[in-house]
Amino acid sequence: MDRGQLEAKIAELEQRLEEAGIERQAAVQRAVVARNDEVSQLKATIGAMRDQIEATRAGTGEAVQSAVLKAQDEIKQLRQTIVVLREQMENMRHEKQQAVQEAVARSSDEIAQLKKTVQALRDEMENHRIRHSEESQSMRVASRDENHHLQQMIVALREQMEKANGR
Repeated sequence: MDRGQLEAKIAELEQRLEEAGIERQAAVQRAVVARNDEVSQLKATIGAMRDQIEATRAGTGEAVQSAVLKAQDEIKQLRQTIVVLREQMENMRHEKQQAVQEAVARSSDEIAQLKKTVQALRDEMENHRIRHSEESQSMRVASRDENHHLQQMIVALREQMEKANGR
């Protein structure tokens, strides 16, 4: 991969991480809205039950006592329901938090691996550059030695020709 591809991959991973964060925030907000709706409904139910209790008080003592007991039972059940719902919401929050932490850990691991890959590629590029430089230097030395050898041969051949021609 070239540097541009690596930067594009890193940008893509950063985008995915940002999208995961946004999705997590949206999920948390949905859970909060759902919780607030449930609390509002429970408050409305409790308010309605209190109104019912007040209306029942206008009746006879026995009917009032029966209605009060019934309302108290329903309130007790609602409170139990509230406790159960709160526990469920806490469990959901914990599960979401754990899922977010796991996603962040996976992303961190992937980023660390990508950084290692980038460093390995940089090292490999540097090694290629060094080898190329060494090969180029070796070729220059070989070429210079060959030229020197050829010049010596020319001088020797010239001297032989001059001796042969009697000079």
